[in-house]
Amino acid sequence: MFDKEVAELQRKLVDHELYSYIRTPAHLRVFMEAHLFAVWDFMSLAKRLQRELTTITLPWFPPQDPSKARFINEIILGEETDFGVDGKPASHLEMYLAAMKDMSCSSVAFETFSVSLRRGETLDASFEQAALPKYVRDFVRSTLSVALEGRLEEVASSFFYGREDSIPNMFQALLDRWGLDQGKVPRLVHYLTRHIELDGEDHGPAAQKILSDLIRDDASRDRAIHTARMAISMRLHLWDGILRDLKAQDGMSSEHAAADAPRSAAVL
Repeated sequence: MFDKEVAELQRKLVDHELYSYIRTPAHLRVFMEAHLFAVWDFMSLAKRLQRELTTITLPWFPPQDPSKARFINEIILGEETDFGVDGKPASHLEMYLAAMKDMSCSSVAFETFSVSLRRGETLDASFEQAALPKYVRDFVRSTLSVALEGRLEEVASSFFYGREDSIPNMFQALLDRWGLDQGKVPRLVHYLTRHIELDGEDHGPAAQKILSDLIRDDASRDRAIHTARMAISMRLHLWDGILRDLKAQDGMSSEHAAADAPRSAAVL
């Protein structure tokens, strides 16, 4: 729809240095622990669309547009109650958390954040409780702002361009560059390939159709384009932050190794 308007940002996302920089299990753990928050906040966009496009109030009446209602309900079915690698129903968040266990990742920050938010603390207070890096806070805050306050075409644009349209290319880049062994990390490979299949073949086209139907005039188109660019830009911001952390940690490791070298030589 907005191919020309977002082409340069999409190219930057697909070619991002982060994908090739991640070379070790330690790198991957840093990535997954930050990316977990993007897996979580995605559902707020999806649920806002479901709330607006279907009937969830009582007494029930048919939705105004059954086609859009079916599209979003099918997406929710796949995202909230997909089948894990063991064949049991699970949300994609739960599948991702399971994959993190395979990689010995920590989910403490996310659990702390979740508990704080569930007990009624503000978003900012929950960020503080979990001691999240600024780039994660910026990403989540942007997503929730659109999900909670955006016009429907803005939500649909963020959902499509920031997630359903971008994810297949991003995750394929991860699989191509990381060389993951399905035998060693089956739940992570399943999560990535499942998203590539669903978003590329089913969810992406459905989300695009929802967005297309919501563009009614030049004003709504302009808002949708602005939100699409913002969604991709915030993903780049998240990737940039993770990459900076990885490079900083590698730099500290190199310094420690250099500092230890003279002592090691002396012992020899």
